[in-house]
Amino acid sequence: MGCRYLFSVVDLTQTEGVPVARITTAQLHMYFIPELKERLFAAVAKEPENLIVDLTQVEYLDSSAMGVLFQLQKKMQSYGSSLYLIGINPTIALVFKLTKSDQHFEICTTIQEAIKKISTR
Repeated sequence: MGCRYLFSVVDLTQTEGVPVARITTAQLHMYFIPELKERLFAAVAKEPENLIVDLTQVEYLDSSAMGVLFQLQKKMQSYGSSLYLIGINPTIALVFKLTKSDQHFEICTTIQEAIKKISTR
């Protein structure tokens, strides 16, 4: 029997017309990946111009979560859209830097910074 979660891993909203996927779990690991992938890919099903993924509440993510972010980015790039990551804590930022993933993502500190980048494109 499948595992059921009492809360959603991703909360989808909009800020200034830009879809925002707020990750709502502190530990983003393989047990949450099916729902994470399903919800993020649903958020881009209509091919929005941009998507902001808010990682403010995430304290840890594993390689499977990184894989989902790369898959999402690749899908969005295939139709000319941009993915922005915000709210990455210092530990996760170090992982991004050590794996050179920071060179592949638009990383912003806040949602306001991401919105500003989007509006100047």
